[in-house]
Amino acid sequence: MTPLNILDIAQTFVDDYIVADTQGVERRFHGATKLDGPVIAKTLDCESEAFYVSGVVRIGPDGPFRMWYNCHSPGGGQLVHTAVSDDAVTWEKLPTQPDGSNRISFDDGTIVSDTSCAFFYDPDDQPARRYKMIHYKPSYYLSYSPDGIVWTPHSDQPVWANGSGDGLEECFFFLKDERLGKYRGYMRIWQERHTIRRLGLGESDDLTEWTGPEIIWTAPPEYGVGAQIYGMLVHPDEGVYWGIPWMFYTSEPLNRRDQQTIKLKLAFSRDGIDWQSVFADEEVVPLGEPGAFDSEMMHTSCPVVSVGDKRLLYYDGHPDKHDAQKSQGPGGIGLATFRKNGFLSLHADDEGIVLTKRFLLKGDSLQINAKTADGGTVEAELLADNGANLDGYRYEDMDVFSGDATDALLSWNGSSDLGAITGQYIMLRLRLRQADVFSFRAAGDRELFESDSRPPPVNCGMCGTAPVIDGRLDDNCWQDFDHSGVAEEFVTFERLEPAPVATRAMFTRDETHLYISVDCEEPLIDKLVTNREENEPEFHFDQDDTVEFRLNAPQHGTFFNQLCVNAAGKRSQAWFSVDEGGSRIVPGVEWKAAVSQIDGHWYVEIAVPWTALNVEPPATGDKWMVNIIRHRNTDGYQTSCWSCLFGGYHRNDLSGTLAFA
Repeated sequence: MTPLNILDIAQTFVDDYIVADTQGVERRFHGATKLDGPVIAKTLDCESEAFYVSGVVRIGPDGPFRMWYNCHSPGGGQLVHTAVSDDAVTWEKLPTQPDGSNRISFDDGTIVSDTSCAFFYDPDDQPARRYKMIHYKPSYYLSYSPDGIVWTPHSDQPVWANGSGDGLEECFFFLKDERLGKYRGYMRIWQERHTIRRLGLGESDDLTEWTGPEIIWTAPPEYGVGAQIYGMLVHPDEGVYWGIPWMFYTSEPLNRRDQQTIKLKLAFSRDGIDWQSVFADEEVVPLGEPGAFDSEMMHTSCPVVSVGDKRLLYYDGHPDKHDAQKSQGPGGIGLATFRKNGFLSLHADDEGIVLTKRFLLKGDSLQINAKTADGGTVEAELLADNGANLDGYRYEDMDVFSGDATDALLSWNGSSDLGAITGQYIMLRLRLRQADVFSFRAAGDRELFESDSRPPPVNCGMCGTAPVIDGRLDDNCWQDFDHSGVAEEFVTFERLEPAPVATRAMFTRDETHLYISVDCEEPLIDKLVTNREENEPEFHFDQDDTVEFRLNAPQHGTFFNQLCVNAAGKRSQAWFSVDEGGSRIVPGVEWKAAVSQIDGHWYVEIAVPWTALNVEPPATGDKWMVNIIRHRNTDGYQTSCWSCLFGGYHRNDLSGTLAFA
């Protein structure tokens, strides 16, 4: 299995995507913690008893918070109100209108009274457009504001009209998906003659033009009899999209307590499109006790607010069932909190083991999101690509973690610096005792994660005159850099650091042959080792000074041609694929090779007929996978590569690119 490139994205344990094996652990659900009572309730004459939270934003990194919420109006519609807070818990309803109410309005003085709204804050946009509002009346309209109070319509026409796709609804959730650089809109869509509610999705680059919606999810049976998706909040939290569907229960459930209720459930997705239920019997925020403001229904159209490691989930609570004929009491806006990436953990009471799949460590440290009981511990060790323990990173070397942290640095012998193994494929093994681990991640400077471990492609053009294969590298084609590509800056076999001695290869071609030359720097030229014979059935790279070429044309699938030449000019060729079970020697080598030496260098020159590689001559624009590996034995055994293999001899998936020009 190809190792995972986890970058610096938190790897949650909601499923086994990153998990190779476990012993003695169980997956646990962690719901949000509710604050007692509502944070917004009826206190003003302009408010009704039914509240619907639409949005909360923070104005600047450390600034105050602004909330927008809807209340039913006696004259019809849901008038939109606003409040401010310094701590996102205690809210102040400051007057915004001449009548002393805290409502928002359009620039002509009309109070915003649309059924549902979504809000965005973009401090980098021009001042008049820093606040953005999608509002439904029906069809979706767009407006802008400099302060979140007075709004200017983008147009008198909707930006997303009813009738598009499967139709639009007033039960929706919008977000700016920073991963994609797009806005996404999730909405309830009626189907089957208004008997089934499903979830739809549309996307936009700028809020003014939308795709879809397309139906992406129907309530799966594990949510229970009569369950339908009334709407869904979506929260990207590093490595996963959490979904909080408002699960509506029709009159079908046998348990009358569930009938005509709306509960907040949990789902997850890795792309925001394909969704799976998570602990379907659990509620992210449980309904309140009978008589409470949130005892029968909950919705949440408000994006989750991140404050440090804490996540704030605002919801509107209702004491009435969906089909209630009269009000059972006042509702309000509630608040619940949960930890970063904290809905699911792997838990161990006594001792448990969690082994991850292989992953590329591009950072220079590892962090865990974990919590232990008093006396509980988390220990960690690192394994190499082949499963062997890495010296210095065993359990006995580890600085044991205990406590509660969302980004705790793992350290061994007092150091969290993993720079010595940055660029390698590794596995993480955790040993838990009375502990929960929620996620882990690689960390480090941004540049580490943005760099590509592969070298730039090397070009292979058509040479004017074929080289004479004598090992001298004095032919015109090796000086013609317009038609001969250069592969240099070799790195060590294990990591992205310069090789101890330099190697430089060049490629060119004609209609019949591929030509390759290699300049091997060697300060210990008198110690070259050349024990191999021609086309030996067993390769002993650790016994010879050898240059190895691996070539893969697209039509070869997972197979590579492996061509080897040692410092005495002895050749071998193999046809191999790890995925297909190994390699075989190609008998009767059909290509030429020659070597030569001068002080401090030895050279290789080869001419390979296309027929020897079992391919037609490549066309301009074709691309092959290629790697050059140097096996050096003059100063102990050392291996270097043009494209780093990170310690895996058969990692042909890490090959660079040969581009035919």
